Amino acid sequence: MSVPGANNGAAVSKAKAKKLKKKKPKVKKSEREKSTQPKNATYRLGQGPLAPPADSSDSEADEEMRAMHKVRSGRIEKQKPPAKAAKDQKKQLTLKPALVQAAVEAMETTPTPATSAPASLANKLQSELLGGRFRYINEQLYTMNSKKAEDLFRKEADAFEAYHAGYRQQVDKWPSNPLTRIIKTIKRLPKTAIIGDFGCGEGKLAQSVPNKVYSMDLVATRPDIVACNMTKTPLQPQSLDVAVYCLSLMGTNLSDYLLEANRVLKLHGNVYIAEIQSRFEDVREFVRCLNACGFDLIKKDVAVNYFYFFHFRKMRHVGKDTKLKPFSLKPCLYRKR
Repeated sequence: MSVPGANNGAAVSKAKAKKLKKKKPKVKKSEREKSTQPKNATYRLGQGPLAPPADSSDSEADEEMRAMHKVRSGRIEKQKPPAKAAKDQKKQLTLKPALVQAAVEAMETTPTPATSAPASLANKLQSELLGGRFRYINEQLYTMNSKKAEDLFRKEADAFEAYHAGYRQQVDKWPSNPLTRIIKTIKRLPKTAIIGDFGCGEGKLAQSVPNKVYSMDLVATRPDIVACNMTKTPLQPQSLDVAVYCLSLMGTNLSDYLLEANRVLKLHGNVYIAEIQSRFEDVREFVRCLNACGFDLIKKDVAVNYFYFFHFRKMRHVGKDTKLKPFSLKPCLYRKR
């Protein structure tokens, strides 16, 4: 038979013993690590991915541990590069002699921006000067008669070349070249048709068609080009089947130009004209002036942007001594720069 008081006393003593077991004195982590670490213990480095490098010394490992401890405690300091790394940074890159020679040759052959910039600037200035001289000569030709234009090129030998060099620059800016359309028209004619190219420039028409072409201009740039005034050509009367004026109705005496065309064209011969649209104030007045010179309008194309095209036919002979009203087209004047 058990005694109740004795059982209660044993239970209380057991509870107190459990509390005493639970309330062990706390030992600091650092002291516990010191107590668990054996003195003068030797260890062997591991081979895992987080193992320190094989050549690292104990001092380096201690520095890393101190750095990690500073990070954990909230104190971050800028680490100084190791002495070995500092020495490596001071080392200069050494190249093989063959690589050095190749680099030098590449630098000599490759133009630098400093050298290419003056060249591009010089080309731009040269282009502007060429364009400026072209505009000046062009205005002179529009505002003088053919005799004065002939004298201009006779006095300045290089003026004709400068004019056509600037002309080539202008052609590159046009939406199309009107001479290309005239060449296509001539190629549809019989190959026996004889052509007169009045104001031929560099004579491209003669080089583009199989027909016999008399190329004429104030200055001859090739042996096959005839240098003459457009109002007094060396051609025989009624010797041409076609007369072409491609951007060449320049000057103030266009009636003299077309009376000369009437003289050298056969009856029912054709005249093809291409001119800049802005030069025409009144197309009907221009057609009337051509009619007075003996030419009837066959076809006109004034819907093309930038250029107008005309096809006339000689219907009667008109002598050069016929008194006609002088006429001309508007000159192409440029804004002063």
